[in-house]
Amino acid sequence: MARTPPANLRPELLVWARESIGYSRVEASAKLRQPLEKLLAWESGEARPTIAQLRKMAGIYKRPLAVFYLSEPPRAFQAMRDFRRLPEGEERSYSPELRLAIRTAKARRDVALELLREAGEDPTVPTVRAAATRRATDLAEAARELLGVSLKEQRQWRDKYRALREWTTALERIGVLVFQTSGVDLTEMRGFSITEAPLAVIVANGKDSPRGRVFTLMHELAHVLLNEGGVCDLRDGPGGQRSRQPRTEVFCNQVAAEVLVPTLALLADVEGMPDRRGDPWPEDDLVRLAREYSVSREVILRRLLTLGFTTERFYRDKRAEYLKAYAEQPKPKGRPSYHRIRVRDLGRAYLGIVLDAYHREAINSADLSEYLGVKLKHVHRLELEAFGTV
Repeated sequence: MARTPPANLRPELLVWARESIGYSRVEASAKLRQPLEKLLAWESGEARPTIAQLRKMAGIYKRPLAVFYLSEPPRAFQAMRDFRRLPEGEERSYSPELRLAIRTAKARRDVALELLREAGEDPTVPTVRAAATRRATDLAEAARELLGVSLKEQRQWRDKYRALREWTTALERIGVLVFQTSGVDLTEMRGFSITEAPLAVIVANGKDSPRGRVFTLMHELAHVLLNEGGVCDLRDGPGGQRSRQPRTEVFCNQVAAEVLVPTLALLADVEGMPDRRGDPWPEDDLVRLAREYSVSREVILRRLLTLGFTTERFYRDKRAEYLKAYAEQPKPKGRPSYHRIRVRDLGRAYLGIVLDAYHREAINSADLSEYLGVKLKHVHRLELEAFGTV
């Protein structure tokens, strides 16, 4: 078989593509299955990869082949604000998977914005009065009013997947694009948000539990309303202490908890119950309250602690118990269909914007396939899965 000719490109583009996805030279050589010396020669310009080798690089670095023929590297990867809690001295670098998730979300936002403007639509910006951002309770009240979700409605969402779907729909209704991703480790990221006007984006980690993702959505909504987007892990510090988290993260956690379990409603629910401020709460009560609000037991524990209905020690012990049980929980047999996962990850709002543009003939089938990241044969099923009718 004839060897493909060498690619005529600028070596700095190879360096840019590798660094933008977050691979070291050692990691890249392993992914490419090429000796490190050969990769160094390509990146220094001493040698050139063949077109076949460049095509493999494009796949690993998640870049179109054409980008390697630009006259100069595009603008460098811009890291988002990082709200993750990392050990002292640990470099705040993103994994290749997180970099790709951020890049994908930004690309989808650009596509949606362009298609909406082409259709003559002006995306709305979710905002609340400035005074509401000063206290977590005020921002939570304003957020729930903005979402248009009553407590009566929420109490009907006893199924955890329905709760996730309904909160997602409420966010999309106010002009937020909601995506999910499963390629990033849950310990690195539970969610992130892009707050650039006029089209905000929230991304939740699909590896999290449905109720965990609900909390993430509300946490990231707080970031959107504060206009402070970034990467979050939402976890408490060691031993349950939250003091090591950035102040904004603590505030957004408080807002999310208040949105999902309003103080006055919870006070009414625990009224008449035995006073357990110094005693353990029965598991049955925690389960019942969690179901009442379609949230995790951990969220209920957090609210009880905040309102003084339990102790820090009980909170820490129960939370550790839940985390251990979750880690040991066997993976469910089977998995949702390919089309259901794609609808979940793309979000119905984004999917609807792209499909509408296609049906208006504003984009062609090649654009449709590229924007949705699927082959054309799957589009019909995606539309049925998302909207029920075509």
